[in-house]
Amino acid sequence: MKRFHLATIAIAAAVLTGCATGPTSAPQCDSNSTDPACAKSEAAQKAKAEQTAQQQQSEAEANARFDALQKVLDAEVHDAEVSIEAAAEATKSLPKNQRAQNTSVLTTRVPVTDGQSSHVVDMTMLDTVTIELPTAGKKKRGYVNAMNAVKALATRIADTRGGATILVEQASADVRGKKVNTSEGESQTKDGNSLTVQKAVTSDLPRGIERYTIKAGALQKRP
Repeated sequence: MKRFHLATIAIAAAVLTGCATGPTSAPQCDSNSTDPACAKSEAAQKAKAEQTAQQQQSEAEANARFDALQKVLDAEVHDAEVSIEAAAEATKSLPKNQRAQNTSVLTTRVPVTDGQSSHVVDMTMLDTVTIELPTAGKKKRGYVNAMNAVKALATRIADTRGGATILVEQASADVRGKKVNTSEGESQTKDGNSLTVQKAVTSDLPRGIERYTIKAGALQKRP
């Protein structure tokens, strides 16, 4: 994960080896000095030191919040990987030509702004989850179990992100032959988040295959 690097402000007192000979020379100061110029210099140094300490503490706290959020996002990706693999595994009870194929889990990098410090970090998070299912397996136990796993995953993503979309791509030959259901819709999860089903006709799929892609909604939670 990309980190912020704040330049450390070095504060050093000038040490004179001779007498001051001009108006721009820094005063010779020690802890017992009562020279107003020394007091002013000491105050400026203290202010800079406090500012540096505050900046460093702010960055450390922001980094801790980003780290905590990244762990949540990593867990979401892991859940997607495990769940889509389980969906594919569920179809192994079916004949080979009816089993799931071409599963994938893709991530993306998104700039995220810390709500308390305005620091910005590019974070890795879930983007899409895809699986292709042969329509010949519909209504069979393996297919039904796979679809249940896909829907359950989409629901969890919707609840994590505040919304999600399932894009169902269908072969143009199947759509023309009315072999597939082309209806779309939108529902709400139990937590009140939107889950939208969209359909699209594509020529790059062979007859009898549907491609399901879960698209995670925009990140709602901020550090």
